[in-house]
Amino acid sequence: MVLLVFSCTTLNILQVETKEEDPPKDAAADTLHDLVSKSKFVGEKEADVSEIHVRAINGNAAFNWRFIHTFKYAYLERKVIIPDEIEDKKFDPIITLNISDADPSIAPLPYGAVYLNLANCPRGAKTPAQCCMEMIDGYKKPPELVELEEKEGKPAAVPPKITYLSVFKKKKTLGWWPIYIKRGGYMYQTGMISCEMEVMTKAQAAKRPAGKGRGDPNTNPKIDEPIRIPTTFPVIDSKVKMVKFIWKSPNKPKLILGVVAQLVGGMVAGFLLNASTMVQDLIGSLTGGGDNTTTT
Repeated sequence: MVLLVFSCTTLNILQVETKEEDPPKDAAADTLHDLVSKSKFVGEKEADVSEIHVRAINGNAAFNWRFIHTFKYAYLERKVIIPDEIEDKKFDPIITLNISDADPSIAPLPYGAVYLNLANCPRGAKTPAQCCMEMIDGYKKPPELVELEEKEGKPAAVPPKITYLSVFKKKKTLGWWPIYIKRGGYMYQTGMISCEMEVMTKAQAAKRPAGKGRGDPNTNPKIDEPIRIPTTFPVIDSKVKMVKFIWKSPNKPKLILGVVAQLVGGMVAGFLLNASTMVQDLIGSLTGGGDNTTTT
């Protein structure tokens, strides 16, 4: 079997644990992150990684990236078969999708992940507003959220009706799923991801060739470049970086004095260069005034 996962968009990825030397006091102020989307199917040693969305604003990233996973599947047992030297191993067909920082030194753990069993997968939400943690099997609302709702006097929300499907029977599904982190035995939503998943046999995949990412052959279907809000302005950024360098430099007083000295020196040099011309104009004006007098 071949599984195609089209990772499209992520929204509202919240910053979790980081290892920055000077983390911002206000987490909301640090809104630009270099994000990557990762996809890992059960039995694989390494996850496939998308390109980097540089400086994603508020955790809203666009990837338009195709992940391809190949595996053996036993329909009757609803298990993935992993070949082994002694005895084949069987696992649930679980796909793991996560959003991580492109620099592991900043955030060593993913910002959020979702684990979907393709044989019993919650149907994706049609819109981001309908995407919620109740879609995840075994979810229990953390105590602090329950306490907060009680303080605010909010009525208990009616759990939405969650339906499940088998991607192997339906062949294709798409929608929004929540991504979350686990802490203290509870799940905390950190964002959501939109993707499309399609399952086919190797024979079907051979008739519909498709490359990983947006690589050749970029067909079945063709994946376009994502539309992203530009956040880099080289000319302005270079000037801002220079000012930041000067401001944070331990030699800041010397650099400031050097700049002031250059400005004063330029003014003095300009005055000296124009001094002779100014004197000549002054003498000429005085002399010219004497020639214009008449005698009687």
